[in-house]
Amino acid sequence: MDIRFRFLRYRFISYLVSLILVLGSLVLLFTRGLNLGLDFTGGRVIEVRFEREVSIKELRKAIEKAGLESFSVQETKDGSFIVKIREGENYEGVKEAIKSLGKYDLIREERIGGIVSEELRERAILAILSALVGILIYIAFRFKPVWGVGALLALIHDVIIVVGSYSLIYWEVNLEVVSALLIVAGYSVADTVVIFDRIRENLRIRKGLPLEDIMDLSINQTLSRTIMTSLTTFATALALFILGGYALANIMFAFVVGVVVGTFSSVFVASAFALDVSKILGTEEKEEVQAS
Repeated sequence: MDIRFRFLRYRFISYLVSLILVLGSLVLLFTRGLNLGLDFTGGRVIEVRFEREVSIKELRKAIEKAGLESFSVQETKDGSFIVKIREGENYEGVKEAIKSLGKYDLIREERIGGIVSEELRERAILAILSALVGILIYIAFRFKPVWGVGALLALIHDVIIVVGSYSLIYWEVNLEVVSALLIVAGYSVADTVVIFDRIRENLRIRKGLPLEDIMDLSINQTLSRTIMTSLTTFATALALFILGGYALANIMFAFVVGVVVGTFSSVFVASAFALDVSKILGTEEKEEVQAS
């Protein structure tokens, strides 16, 4: 039996690390809150096209000089700029900032009301909850209910920490970030499924071994795949985070944090929790007997 590293032997240390990160994230969320974007708060959208050549950096700097904090600027392929500002921000200041850069054509001007924003908030929360419940059902059906709970705990762990990191740096949370959170959840559970699948396989072929040894063996067997997948994903996300500009960096931040946290939870949290719950419920011995 080739168990190079006893991951589950240190599971209580990993529990402590996870607890600190989750509690720290929750404290930030309750005290500092989130910088919710226009999609969730309501606000205004204005699209303009300048007669002279203006860079997105110039426009962003001009709006910052007007004293605005919660806004986003996007450049379209047609050469126009879409400026979004949150409800309560100085809209007239934005207009003055745009005028200061020269003559321009006003393409559109819209207002997103609070009712639409509230509906988007509810749908975003529903999307996240639906994804988590769906993943729980899938893991419980494919493997065991206890394993499904372990995978769900790891996912909730990942989502809370990623959302808490947005509260820490106070970057804007919009619908694109919610999409990134769902993708991170999918990435994390895919990693967990690979480990669980190897555990199930080893339960059949490594008869008589304690469940903890089988889990440790399975994690070691899949470790190289986990590290290579995580490193390549992390390198891509980090490159886009650094070089992609503010709008893309805001989304990629979820991937940068999520890949690190998701890999940690797949290796340490999901399997460890499944093991401890199996011991508490007395199903550990049943699994070993069934395997033999």
